[in-house]
Amino acid sequence: MLKRVIKDETDHMDLEAGIWKSLVYSPPPEVDKPTYEITGPTEKYDCRDHCFARIAMKEGSPPYEDYYQRHPEKYEIDDENRKRAGKSAEKLVKKDPVNERLAVSGFSRSWIMSRPDYLKHKASMKLVPVGRVRQEKISPDPAQMTQKIKALGLHLGAGKVRIAKLDQKWVYSHKPIPEYGEPYHLDYPYVVCLAVPQNPYFVDSHTGLSSTWETGWTYSFATFISYAIADYIRALGWNARAIPTMNTPYLVSPLFADCGIGEDGRCGYTVTKEFGNNWRPGGIATDLPLVPDKPVDFGLQDFCEKCGICADTCPSGAIPNGGREIVRGYKKWHINADKCYTYWNTTGRPCGICQSVCPWNHINNWWHKGVRELAQRVPSLRTFFIKGDEIFYSKKPKPDPRWMAEKVDFTILEEKP
Repeated sequence: MLKRVIKDETDHMDLEAGIWKSLVYSPPPEVDKPTYEITGPTEKYDCRDHCFARIAMKEGSPPYEDYYQRHPEKYEIDDENRKRAGKSAEKLVKKDPVNERLAVSGFSRSWIMSRPDYLKHKASMKLVPVGRVRQEKISPDPAQMTQKIKALGLHLGAGKVRIAKLDQKWVYSHKPIPEYGEPYHLDYPYVVCLAVPQNPYFVDSHTGLSSTWETGWTYSFATFISYAIADYIRALGWNARAIPTMNTPYLVSPLFADCGIGEDGRCGYTVTKEFGNNWRPGGIATDLPLVPDKPVDFGLQDFCEKCGICADTCPSGAIPNGGREIVRGYKKWHINADKCYTYWNTTGRPCGICQSVCPWNHINNWWHKGVRELAQRVPSLRTFFIKGDEIFYSKKPKPDPRWMAEKVDFTILEEKP
């Protein structure tokens, strides 16, 4: 048996370990209950209903036939989106194959590392010298281990790391293809929740090359960090399952609100005090004993009620201008994902407009940090700040960086078969 070791200096572990330092003047206040509302019995979300999962089904396959027999109302919009996606993407790639392929390549690691077969693979450490040494299961102090896991996540590039006690009502009910119809099982007590910020200057291109790249790359980066932390936890002798961003088995927004990453916003994302909704999630489900974090309340529900910039700017009308509604027993602003995804397929690229225009997303200089602090502490100033944001900040897309948009001369060496 390994002895329990505690060092006094770990009580003061520096959580300013990463590059995302001093984002705000004070952390958002912790509270006992999340700011979302549960209005009655909740219903699990079926991942087969997700627009990405639906469009991925092959025409005529058993999953395809099963789904549209049960949901004929989705057939027309999905069929149109399949046709539209191919045409718009082909048009963009034909026009500028060098830069379009660069933008899309950011997604590659996330796509690959999110595959079910990749996720189930467990690499052996036996070829590494330390892997040849017998490693006993270590039982660390939960509070100290929580600090170490958070510091590691920050060091690896996350902007916020919090520990959620996994609430099973947020776990999806059924899997999409290739494991279509199988129930989800995520039998772990904790989830290490990672919020990985995106480059705001890239996201400001809205549907540009740089926004597409940044979306894909941040997904890939968050996935890599998740695997790295899961590997470390397994090396300690505990179970850990990386949560790659394109194979997430739960609803991100309420789970991340539970542990205080931020609050559920009008845009459908969890909005943080530190960098708004301009981030992508990673995660690790584990049975390593950790200390769960509390939710936070920095006034976002009232702010989003008074604001509506994301809804007004959304070109697809997917974000509601009105109040919250009941969705599966959960009171929230309900996003029309079909409208959002149809717009993506129309432009041929992902859309980052709602992540560009949110007033909480401005860069972290002294002025914006001060505004965030006042918006949290003085509710009467929120409308004033919203109006100021509308007046002084343009909602128009910014140009892609020159190095990314610059055309490159090329010759096609191999035609498609």
